[in-house]
Amino acid sequence: MHPAALAILLHRALEVRLARLQELLGQPHWADDTERLHQVRVAARRLGAVLDLVDLEIYPNHKSQRRALKELVDTLGLPRELDVHAGILRTYLAGTVRVAHAASIEHVLVRVDRDRAKARRNMTKSLKRLRLPDLDRLLEVPTLPDPFQPITLQEGAWACLEPRAEAALGGLAALTERENPSAMHKARVRIKKLRYAVEALEAAFLDPPEACLKDLRNLQTLLGDHHDLAVLEDLLWTTEAGLRAGGHGTLGEGTLDLLGEVAEDRRALFGRFVQAAEGLNQPAFTGAMRPLLGLDAGGSL
Repeated sequence: MHPAALAILLHRALEVRLARLQELLGQPHWADDTERLHQVRVAARRLGAVLDLVDLEIYPNHKSQRRALKELVDTLGLPRELDVHAGILRTYLAGTVRVAHAASIEHVLVRVDRDRAKARRNMTKSLKRLRLPDLDRLLEVPTLPDPFQPITLQEGAWACLEPRAEAALGGLAALTERENPSAMHKARVRIKKLRYAVEALEAAFLDPPEACLKDLRNLQTLLGDHHDLAVLEDLLWTTEAGLRAGGHGTLGEGTLDLLGEVAEDRRALFGRFVQAAEGLNQPAFTGAMRPLLGLDAGGSL
């Protein structure tokens, strides 16, 4: 059970994030707009991050609501991924002056745009079937049990953050030793959850944790961009193999050229990630964050 002050802080964070999601879902045709779709997905994830922090004993309906929000996020996942791929490909297309190279990129874009249209049709059907529970019920609080834990707001906030910091940062150094796209993507999800938790608990800090949030945002962005290129590479390899098998050697050669560019950019992002991750680990996070909460720099509660 959280201390009373932390329970109130999290409830306020819940109110803000719920209002933002409801505002976005209330906009007409949001699912048809690339940026609005992305904003809805982010808002649902931010709300979910707060639901992961609150006491289920206080909010007994949250488990089913959490599942519904995850289904919303998953439903929007593939259209968002393909939107990102199309944007990356158009950037490469704008940067080339070689006609054959441009033709290969346009060929891949045709496939991606076709997949985007199909994904959006499926998404529209799924959204019609998806019935989010009454979101306002997320704010319903039954009679609170007494007593709360006899710890301070700051101690309660750290109790929420410590396991998430260990999960997100504990194995970060190992990821810098060898490029592993799958492991890096999983790390990005954990880092994002830690960042959202820090943001939700920001009012508990005596001094703003801006430096920490900046580092986490930077890592999340680098890992996200790396993942986008790694997934795009897989798509390009599949496309290239299909072109070769179909006797379209010229388009295949152009796709290999594009693959070279994408791979080079992916490796560069890994290098930037290695630099950004230097010195970021769970002990460093503890030493930096606990004093901002007014707690001693070392150790657990």
